[in-house]
Amino acid sequence: MAESRAGGDDETEESGLVPLYVLVRGRTRPRNSDLDLATQVIAVPVNTRLDPELQDIINQCTDWMSVAEIGAHLHRPLTIVKVMVDVLVEQRLLRIGSPAQQKVTDMRLLEAVLAGLERL
Repeated sequence: MAESRAGGDDETEESGLVPLYVLVRGRTRPRNSDLDLATQVIAVPVNTRLDPELQDIINQCTDWMSVAEIGAHLHRPLTIVKVMVDVLVEQRLLRIGSPAQQKVTDMRLLEAVLAGLERL
């Protein structure tokens, strides 16, 4: 009977480089218990060399993005993406937060939203 893969965490890259669990040193869950699939992260500008799989996450996070979105964009198992994001947060290469924490400097946008709310 042929062995089937159901998208488990131990799949290797198509290029056959490194199994993803090796990148996270066999960890099965993030150390940060607050990290979930809806957590928003953004890359911190730092010039450092990373494994290509971790660099892919950094490249994807030039703007706020949820952990689930990262997994979807990179076609990776969410369990591994969550742990990889946690590793990058520990290395201070990703910052946890939310897009709402950014200052909105476009006053025209704020005025348009206010005007729309006043019309309601």
